[in-house]
Amino acid sequence: QNIKEIRNTHKAKVPCFDFEKFKRNGFKEFQVSEECGVVIFEGVYTLHPAIRKSLDLWIAVVGGVHSHLIARIQRDKNRAGFSISQNEIMTTVFPLFQQYIEPHLVDAHLKIQNDFDPVLSPESSPFVLKSTKQVSYQDILKVLDGSKVCSSVQNFTDVYLRLPGIPSNGQLTEGECIRVRICEGRFAVLIREPIREGNFIIQPKVDFDISASTVAGLLKLGYQAVAYIEASAVIYQDGKILIEVDHLQGVTNPYIQIKGTNKEIVSSAASSLSLDGSYTTKSYLQIILESLPVDDNVTAGIHNQQAARLQELVEFIQSQGGSFNSDLSSPIRENSSTDGVLDDLQSRIKRLERWNTINMVLWTILLSALVGYSLYQKRRH
Repeated sequence: QNIKEIRNTHKAKVPCFDFEKFKRNGFKEFQVSEECGVVIFEGVYTLHPAIRKSLDLWIAVVGGVHSHLIARIQRDKNRAGFSISQNEIMTTVFPLFQQYIEPHLVDAHLKIQNDFDPVLSPESSPFVLKSTKQVSYQDILKVLDGSKVCSSVQNFTDVYLRLPGIPSNGQLTEGECIRVRICEGRFAVLIREPIREGNFIIQPKVDFDISASTVAGLLKLGYQAVAYIEASAVIYQDGKILIEVDHLQGVTNPYIQIKGTNKEIVSSAASSLSLDGSYTTKSYLQIILESLPVDDNVTAGIHNQQAARLQELVEFIQSQGGSFNSDLSSPIRENSSTDGVLDDLQSRIKRLERWNTINMVLWTILLSALVGYSLYQKRRH
C-alpha cells in the first residue's frame, strides 16, 4: 500500500519501529513530489515477490551481503541494550536468512558483487587489533619475519563530507559521512563498515581512486566538510601481518594497529607485544572528536578548532577540481551550479533508461533468433 501511494505521489503513512520495545510505535507521513524521478526502497525484504512486483528495477548486493547482515543485527541489538556474537548469528539468524531472503536475491535485474564475506570466507577477512600502548621499533621487528619484512611511511589527510539535513544523534559518526583520503596528491574514497567483536575489529573495506573534480562536485551538490584527520603512518609488514603505527595530529600518543587475515596470528602478535588490556575499538574520527573541547562547537556541527583547517582543505579541493571551482560565497551562483549538475544527472539517467530499453529489445531479438535456430536444428536432426 505504501509503495502504491508513493508511486502515485500521494501521502503515505510509513510505519516507525521502536528498537527498544521491538514493536512499531506509530506512523509518519511521507510524500514524493511529482518532480522526483527516482525513489529507492531499501531493506532485506525489498526483493520479496509480494513487494518487488511494484518496483521497476531490482538491485541486490550479493557475495558479501552476509557481512552487512551481521553488522545490522549487532547494531540493532546494541540499540536495544543486548549483545550477540557472530557465532550466535551463524546458528540462529543466518539459517533463516538463507531460507527466506537469499533466494530472492537471484532474481535481481542488477547484482553488485561484493567479494568480502567474513562468514563464508573467514580466511580473507581482515582482523584488526588497535592499541594505545607504546611499542618500540625493535619489539615490532621481533614479531615479524626478518627475511620478508618491509616498511613504508604514509602521510595522509582524511576529510569527512556530510550531506546537510541527515538526522544525527549529536556525535558525528563515520556512517553519516563520505570519507575522502588525500595522500600524495591523490584522492580516494574509503568505505568502512567495521564489525566489532570483543577486542577485534573485523573490517571489510572498499577503496577506490577518484578525481579531485568528483570531490568538488560533491561539495557543489551540498555536501559539507565537517571533520578531518591528519596523520602519519609507519607501516611494517611481512606478508602475514601488517603493523601500523599511526601518529594523529592533535593526539599526544600514537596508536598501533595489528592487521591480518588470520585471527590467531594477529592475536599472537599482539600478545607478543604485550598489548593485552590496552585495546580500543573506537574509530580515529571518534578519538579525534573526543579530544576536542566539549563546548567547542558551532551550529553546523563543526568544531571551531577544525573549522579554519577545513576551509583550507575545501579551497584546496576546489582549486584541484577544475570546472567545479567557483566562488562559494555567492548563493545565486551556488544554486545555479547545483541546478546545472542535477539537470546533467537527470539527462544522464534518461539516456541510460533509453539505452536500457534498446538493450532489452536487442537481447530479446538475439535470444529469439537463438531459440529459433536451435529448434530448427532439432527438427532437422
